[in-house]
Amino acid sequence: MSETGLHIHFRSLFRQSLPGSRVNEDGSGLHGPYAWIVDGATGVSDGQITSAESDAAWLAELLGAKLSALSEAGRDPAMLLKELEGEIARAFDSVGGAEESVGPSACLGLVMAAASARSGIVRLDGFFLGDVVALVPSQGGILRWTDERAKPFERRTLAALGDGDTRTGQPPEAVRRQILENRAKLNQPDGYWVVNPRRSWNGRELHFSAEIAAGAPVVLATDGFMRLVDVFGAYTDASLYDAMAAGRGSALLQELRERERGDEAGRLFRRVKTHDDATALVVVAEA
Repeated sequence: MSETGLHIHFRSLFRQSLPGSRVNEDGSGLHGPYAWIVDGATGVSDGQITSAESDAAWLAELLGAKLSALSEAGRDPAMLLKELEGEIARAFDSVGGAEESVGPSACLGLVMAAASARSGIVRLDGFFLGDVVALVPSQGGILRWTDERAKPFERRTLAALGDGDTRTGQPPEAVRRQILENRAKLNQPDGYWVVNPRRSWNGRELHFSAEIAAGAPVVLATDGFMRLVDVFGAYTDASLYDAMAAGRGSALLQELRERERGDEAGRLFRRVKTHDDATALVVVAEA
C-alpha cells in the first residue's frame, strides 16, 4: 500500500503482438502496479533450449512468467530486478545452458505505477534495458523512455548490410559477423546492456520517472512496432501515441505490415529484417 493508502494497478486497453517470421520472440504483460515489454534477441547461433522454438522466445516467455510472479503490490523495483536476474540465471542452468554460452538476451522495459500525494496524479517509474520504448504523457508533451546504448552497434550492423537485399530471410554473412562482434560488447562497460542469463545486468538499467494524470494511457512497444516512427517516419512519438490512445492499435499494426511489404527488399527504408516482431501494449494506471 502506498503512502496515500491507495493500491495502484495497471489495466490493459490494448495488447497485441505480431511475429515477424515463424517464431515470435517478443513479450508483454502487466500485473498489479507493473507493466512490461520484452524483445528477445534474434539468435545467430545454434539454439540450446530444445523445449522452446528458440532460445530468445524461451527467454521472453520466462521473463513474463517471472515478472508476473515477482511483481507483487508494494515490492521495491530494485529488489524485483535483482531477484529477476537470479531467477533467469537459475532457469537457464536448469534447461542445460552451457557454461561457456552467453545464452539468449532480451530488451526489457518495466514500468511501475504508484499513487502520488497530489490528487488525480500517478507517479510512474520506468526501468529500461535495450531499445524497447514507453510513450508517456507529460505536461511538456509525450516522453520517450528507452535505452539507446546499443544504437552505435545497430548502425554498424546496418553498415555491414550495405546494399544487401533483406528478402532472403537470413542475414548476409557480413551482417552475421557484425552481430557476433556486437555481442562481444553485451553487458560490458563499453558496450550495451540487456537481460542475459550469463552476464550480469542488474543495476545497469536506465531509470526514468514522471507524474501523469490518473487514467492517462501509457504505450509500451518493441522496436519492431516503433518502425512506424523510427524507420518509416509515418508518425512522430506524439502522433503515434495519440493514435494508440484513440484505440487504433490493430490498424497501426496492419499499416506497419503494409509498409514493410511495400518495401520488401528494404531498399527505401533500410533495415536488417524485412519484417520484425512487433508488439504494443497500452495500459492505464488506476486505484
